[in-house]
Amino acid sequence: MDNLNFDRLSEVCGWLTTLPVYMFPGELTAALILYAYDKADLSAVDHAVRMVLNYQASLAQPLHHQAFVEMVEQVQAQRHPPELVAFLAREVTH
Repeated sequence: MDNLNFDRLSEVCGWLTTLPVYMFPGELTAALILYAYDKADLSAVDHAVRMVLNYQASLAQPLHHQAFVEMVEQVQAQRHPPELVAFLAREVTH
């Protein structure tokens, strides 16, 4: 904990509060804080997280926090998972 940058942590926590965190299990909240803390561009993280959140809303059960973050990483790396692409394509066409 001593190695954390308070200003950066505050910035990440501030960003997190723009998301519907009341719907997140504690594991997802923690995973997103840890993930975003090391990323330089919070707006890119935000975009990827919101894409995955939209996809997750279509599922019967929420994604496990590790699967959620892995999907966010794929989106950020421009390696969009096929199921996410299919979902977004369906949403655009309807």
